Amino acid sequence: MIIYHPKDDLYHCMFRFITVASLQNLDEFDFTRLRIYDFFFLFPHLAKDIEFPRAKGAAKVKKIAERMQEPYENLPDKKRIFSEMGDYHIQALQILLAKDIFKEVDGKLSISKAFNSLSVSKLLEGSSNKNDGFFHDLINILNQVEIAGQSGLKKRTGLMEYRYDAV
Repeated sequence: MIIYHPKDDLYHCMFRFITVASLQNLDEFDFTRLRIYDFFFLFPHLAKDIEFPRAKGAAKVKKIAERMQEPYENLPDKKRIFSEMGDYHIQALQILLAKDIFKEVDGKLSISKAFNSLSVSKLLEGSSNKNDGFFHDLINILNQVEIAGQSGLKKRTGLMEYRYDAV
């Protein structure tokens, strides 16, 4: 039996990266942050496990995440899923860089000219996640948190090792 899941779909990953980049409203962003946001786009019910910072709207987002229904499928550990998605994330980023939708300067990603093209605009127009207030609020809250360190995004989400980060 063949089972499809969007976590194993390179093209869906590229679409999610474009959606997340449009929701961030930042000039520059980190690949690690993009990967973490992508994970919660796929598995929004796992956002209830995030240690949210004390920020305006965090309680509302956590309450919405707790009410989300868990999927029928039985998923392995979230760290394992996140690790398995790493190859797709790297490949998706390389394609988006090659297509000049993203550009990389000094280890930071930014939106390129091609991002504002008509084809990308039409793609985002039909995205249900683009207009979802939950994801917009989640990203705005998590953008206030540093990536590394004891109170960083890696630790708060529990998706990546944080103890050996240079801070």
